[in-house]
Amino acid sequence: MIIKKIVAAQFVDQLFTEAGGQPLDWQSISQQVNDRLQATPVDDFEQGYWVDIDQIMPPGQIAPDLESLQRHVPEDIRSGLNWLPDKKFYFLVSVFSPRPVPRLTDGEGESAKPLADDENPNEEKPDLERFVATLPELRDKEAAALVEARNSVVAAWLWRKYAADTRLATNEIKIDPCCSFVPVE
Repeated sequence: MIIKKIVAAQFVDQLFTEAGGQPLDWQSISQQVNDRLQATPVDDFEQGYWVDIDQIMPPGQIAPDLESLQRHVPEDIRSGLNWLPDKKFYFLVSVFSPRPVPRLTDGEGESAKPLADDENPNEEKPDLERFVATLPELRDKEAAALVEARNSVVAAWLWRKYAADTRLATNEIKIDPCCSFVPVE
């Protein structure tokens, strides 16, 4: 096996909640996550992992409060999400590095190779490594954060509020479930 890339990110040292930032207490969070998973049937739909966060909440557009945020979300999306204030989930926010600017080549230094019988000279072949590098799991990341929120839209809103005055304000983000932890001994 050959490892071609390892992706890591600096973890923000606080838990983002609707009540504000709190210190990360991994043991307590692990216990809460596992307790919630045991007590509540998981409904991924109401958590909103399917929402395209960058489309619903582009960088720089931050609602002033939760009520405004909820009204801003289109009805077809809003109606499927959990908005109950006492039902919360844990989310992992990945903050991507800016996408690299594509390099243009002038064709020099490229060697020509003969085409196989079934190859079309005008058909571009997908570059597997370049494609794999676009997968969110393999993109370079600037930061990661743990958020406790009603749904993924609120989780993104909490992150965007935090990052508004930082160099990360315009970065793309991805919201993932934070399903379970291994208990810390």
